[in-house]
Amino acid sequence: MGFNSKDYLSGQIDKQHIRTKKSRYKLELDHEEYHLSDELRREILSSDIQTLQNLVREGRTTYAEIAMCFWNETVRQKRYNAVISLNETIVQEAEELVFDDEHELLYGMPVLVKDNVSVKGMPVTAGAAVLRDYIAEEDAELIQLLKEKGALILGKTNLTEWANFMSTDSSNGYSAVGGQTMHPLGQFDVGGSSAGSAAAAALSLSPVTVGSETAGSIIYPASQNGVVGLKPTLGLVSQDGVIPISKTHDTAGPIAKTVKDTYLLFKGMASAVSEEAEWSEAGFKGVKTGILENESIKSLYREEDEEIIEDVRQKLKEAGAIPSEYSLDEKALEVDYVPVLKYEFNTGIKSFFNQSRTHPLTLETIRAFNEEEGEDQTAPFNQELLIQSAGVEETAEDITQIITTNQMVTRQALKKAFDSVDVLLTLSNYATAVYSASGYPAVTVPGYVRATGEPIGITLIGQDGEDVRLMELAYALEQIIQ
Repeated sequence: MGFNSKDYLSGQIDKQHIRTKKSRYKLELDHEEYHLSDELRREILSSDIQTLQNLVREGRTTYAEIAMCFWNETVRQKRYNAVISLNETIVQEAEELVFDDEHELLYGMPVLVKDNVSVKGMPVTAGAAVLRDYIAEEDAELIQLLKEKGALILGKTNLTEWANFMSTDSSNGYSAVGGQTMHPLGQFDVGGSSAGSAAAAALSLSPVTVGSETAGSIIYPASQNGVVGLKPTLGLVSQDGVIPISKTHDTAGPIAKTVKDTYLLFKGMASAVSEEAEWSEAGFKGVKTGILENESIKSLYREEDEEIIEDVRQKLKEAGAIPSEYSLDEKALEVDYVPVLKYEFNTGIKSFFNQSRTHPLTLETIRAFNEEEGEDQTAPFNQELLIQSAGVEETAEDITQIITTNQMVTRQALKKAFDSVDVLLTLSNYATAVYSASGYPAVTVPGYVRATGEPIGITLIGQDGEDVRLMELAYALEQIIQ
C-alpha cells in the first residue's frame, strides 16, 4: 500500500475522520476568551505580518489585541485539535511591547510552535503520553532567536506522535496528548507530521507556525492544508532543543499562508542567513524550470495531477519562464534512509533526555511505559518503529556508510540537474527522498485544489544553501498560480 495510493488515502480518511482514536492523556484547551470586537477580529485574522505591523503603527490595534485575537481563535477552533497547549502569559508579554520602525517585522507577532520544539516553561511532548508533564527548562536555539526579534510564542501545535516515527500504520496528525488533528476543509488527509502547524496556519490561529521535517513532514501537510511550507537547507536552522529523529535529516522550518510571511519566519529562525529577498512578480522570467518527469514520481499521480502540472507549465510559459521536462537519476529517488532514521532516533532520544531530571528516557523506557499504561491509550496504532529503532543492529560504521552513499547519490543527481536548470518543480512531497537525503531546500506553494476541494501544493526544489533565492521564486510562483 504505497503513499498516495487509494488504499493509503482511504485508510487515512478512515483513521482520521471515521474511527478516530481518543486517549485519556489528551490535553484540553479549556481557556477563557478575551473580549474583542468582531470587526477587529476580522481585520486581524485577514492580515499578513506587514499589515498587522501597519495596523499597530497607525494606532488601529495593539500587540496585546493581536495576541488576544489569535488566542481567542485558537480556543474557538479547538475542535480541530491543531494546538496542544497555549502560553498563558502571552498577553502580558504583548502589553509590554511598543511599536518602533526599527524593530524586526516579527516583533510582537504570535508564533505557534510544533510540540517537539523546546520552549522554556512550556510542555514539550512530541505528542507522547510519557511526556505529557515534561516541561522544557530552556528554549531551543531557534526559539531564542525568535524571541530576540520580539516574536511571541502563542503555544504548541499538535503533530503525528514522535514526529511520525512511531508506527508505519499511524494516523497522520494523531497523538495521544493532542488527539486527532482535523483537516480544516473536509474529510481529507491532514498530512504528517507537522499537521498541527499546517492546519493552524490554514485556520488563521497565528500569523506563522513552526514545523519540522525529517522526510516530507513540512512539505506534505503544507500542501494538504493549502499553505506555504519551507523545508530549509539542512543546517541553516539549529537542531538544538528539538526532540530528534535524525540529525542527518531533521530541520525545523516555517509554515504560513503567504510566501513573504514564511520567509520572515525563516529569517527569524536562521541566524546565519544575512541575504535579503528581493520580491518581483516577474521573478520567473527566463528561469529554466525542470518539471520532474521520473516514472517513480508520476506513478504517485492522482487523477487530476497531470492537468495541474500542465496548467502550471502553461502559466510559467506565459510568465516568461523556460519550462522543460527533466528526469533525475532514478537512484536518487530510491535511496533507503529508513535505517539511518532508526539508528539516529535511538541514539538521539538517549542524548536528548540524558540530562533530564524528570524524564531520563530511552526508547526502551518509552515502550515499557506505553505497554504498562495500555497501548489502546498510549499507542493505538502500535509502536513498531519505536521498538525496531530500540533494537537496531547496524553499527555506527554501517550507518555512516549509508549516509555517505545516500548523500552522494542524491547530491550528484541534483548538481547535475542544476547544471541545466535553475529550479526543479513537482507536486506536494512526491520527490521527498531526493531533498531529504541530500539536505537541499524545498518549498511548497498553494494555489490548486482537486475537484473534491482537497488542496495540493506546487513544490520547488532549490540549490544547496540558496533558500532565499528559492523563496524569491516561490513568491513569483505564488503570483503566477493564484
